[in-house]
Amino acid sequence: MKKTAIGLVAVIGLTSALTGCGNPSSEKDQTETKQVAQQETVKATDQKTFKLGDHVDFLGLIVTFEKSTYLENDKGVKNSVMKIDMRVENKSAAARGFTTIDMEIKDSKGKKLAIYPGENLGEKIQPGKTISGAGYFTVNGNAPYTITYKDPDSDKKASWKVEVK
Repeated sequence: MKKTAIGLVAVIGLTSALTGCGNPSSEKDQTETKQVAQQETVKATDQKTFKLGDHVDFLGLIVTFEKSTYLENDKGVKNSVMKIDMRVENKSAAARGFTTIDMEIKDSKGKKLAIYPGENLGEKIQPGKTISGAGYFTVNGNAPYTITYKDPDSDKKASWKVEVK
C-alpha cells in the first residue's frame, strides 16, 4: 500500500511538472505569432506610401528599408548624404536582380535628387536568399524624402517616405 501511494504521488508530481513546463512554451508561441503578424508583407503599389520597416513585395522580391542615417559627403558637408540600410529577400523561384540604381529620390518640395556614389546595394539574388546593404542618396535638408523603387522584372513600383529621426 505504501509503495502504491508513493508511486501515485510521483505520477501526480511528474504530471504537474510537465503541465507547468508546457505553459511557457505556449506563451513563447504567442509572442512569435505576434512578431510574425508585425512583419506582414504588403504588395507593392504606387497607391500607398510606405515607411521604414515595411516589407514590400515585388512579386516575390521582398524589400525592407530598415534604418536611415545622415552622413557627411566627401567634401565634409554634414547631413548631406542619407544612408538607408535595407534588406532584400528573394522568395520567388528564379534569381532576381536588385539595385539602388533603380530608385529615385525626391525632397519634400518634389525636387529630384541624385543617388550618392558609393557602395550602393546591387546584386543578383538567388531564390530563397537574402541580401543586406545600403543605398546612399544626396539630400538637401528638405525632408521628408520620398524614395521610389521600380522593379524592372515586374514593372511594380512603390514609394517610401523617409526621414532621419
